[in-house]
Amino acid sequence: NKILILIDGVQINELNSGGFYGGGQYNLANVERIEVVYGPASVIYGTNAVSGIINIITKSTKREPVFFANALFGNFNTYYTDVNFNYYNDEKDMGFLMSGMYKTTEKVDLTGSAGDYNWTDEMENFENDYSFDTKFHYKTFSAGINYQNRQSSTATHYPSVGTIYRDYGTLWNMQFINAYIKHKYKINEKLSIKTTLYNRNATVLANSVKIVTDTAQKAYFRPNYLLGAESIINYRYKEKLYATGGLIYEYEKLANGYSNTYSNSPDIKPPKPVMPEMQGNTLFSTFAQMQYKLPFNFQIVAGLRFDNSSFYKQVLTPRVGIIFNAKNTTLRVLYSEAFRAPKPWDYTDGLGNIDLKPEKMETYEFSGMYSFGKYIRAEISVYKNYLYNALTKKFINANYFWDNQGNINTDGVEFAFNYGKRNLKFYGNYTYNYSSDENGLLIPEIAIHMANLGTTYSFFKYISINLRANYIGRRKNTKTITQTGTNFIEPAVIFHSTLSVLKYKNADIQLIVKNLLDTKYYHTSNLEPERYRQPQRTIMFKLGYRVNNFKPKK
Repeated sequence: NKILILIDGVQINELNSGGFYGGGQYNLANVERIEVVYGPASVIYGTNAVSGIINIITKSTKREPVFFANALFGNFNTYYTDVNFNYYNDEKDMGFLMSGMYKTTEKVDLTGSAGDYNWTDEMENFENDYSFDTKFHYKTFSAGINYQNRQSSTATHYPSVGTIYRDYGTLWNMQFINAYIKHKYKINEKLSIKTTLYNRNATVLANSVKIVTDTAQKAYFRPNYLLGAESIINYRYKEKLYATGGLIYEYEKLANGYSNTYSNSPDIKPPKPVMPEMQGNTLFSTFAQMQYKLPFNFQIVAGLRFDNSSFYKQVLTPRVGIIFNAKNTTLRVLYSEAFRAPKPWDYTDGLGNIDLKPEKMETYEFSGMYSFGKYIRAEISVYKNYLYNALTKKFINANYFWDNQGNINTDGVEFAFNYGKRNLKFYGNYTYNYSSDENGLLIPEIAIHMANLGTTYSFFKYISINLRANYIGRRKNTKTITQTGTNFIEPAVIFHSTLSVLKYKNADIQLIVKNLLDTKYYHTSNLEPERYRQPQRTIMFKLGYRVNNFKPKK
């Protein structure tokens, strides 16, 4: 809940907890590019933009008409299909786009020893994903809807062997609906205004059954809604000054928690839960940020944001930095602050605590980038983060509540390089990240060392092969693992590869292999199971076909 996810600039994070749902529900066939901003970005984006933001930009309506579709199948009963169509009229400056996707998979086999003997052979570990995007623009107006539905098993939340829990019959049904209307007005060459009205819906649907025991099923329902409006002003004066500022108003209606119902049999669905108790939050925000060019290739960056919420009151967030930008070199020194606001989930969870304050983070960063000619680029970043007022779970006998008593200190270094010339591309990066709490203890679930390497070689015009490796360092677990006798997850190197034939007579063919060497590796756990085996070797075949310059008959 400290990373912010956006689609076309509209936040997609789950409204009640502030977190985002990782899964296969993102329609990657409709993605033009993905923008990643590392570190605090609350001056522009507000709450949750603490560790960084990921902005998924969908394909533009302003391009030649095209129809294309993809289909994929692989082991673990993995099937996928998408269909995409867009139309653009250049004379009227009008266009629209539609894209839909469906995916289903059983993900990973966790029966027997693969799941540390936590689950039976009847275990269900599925995920079904549905996504639909549509966009429309007419001159300076645009509108869009993004729909996502992620349905998955929750059998992995509890061991079933030797317990009352069953590892089949569960369903977690999460729905996201984002809609927006935008208007961009260009006053002159220097000044423009962009206004956006948006609606967000993030609901755990009422047919969700998280728990099935030997005697009952338990249903969950949690709706959340948000309406918002923002107006952003951009001003540019030659190459000397760039400034942006805005006003944001939001009203959200959030559930205090889940409403639940029960059945009296493990084979009978519970009745539909009623509407839970809801809370309203009104948020008014304003921000300004400018970048001013100084002599000798220096620039100064400064920004400030003010948020006033009926939940968490006032928050002031600054940002300041100096940038040096020459022909092949860019250097930055930045100081930033960010915050993550408590949500009803935090206020009411367990015994509840109405006095919670926003979590805040201060970041000091030095970064540099140097280009060795046209083909090689190297980057380095050194940073120090201090997170305070961190929400920490406090226990009173068998009960708990959240309180602002935690601190996290992080020291980090990142290296990255890219090489690209003709048919060969190569990249690599390494991250050192040491995070400890107020007592100097290592923060669980965060690897100190992480690295990635990848290369793509293209030959015979249409054919390319990609090989990449991910190194995940040793991580502290939240509990001792019975199978190993330690509370650490061992490091692992995982290889992936893709062989592609692209744009050959309007067809794309790919052979995709994930976890190429079938490496046995695990993820940490903050639930009842002690650790989680990650996916075994997965082989998939993908076929796509497109019709370019598709124009309906007049």
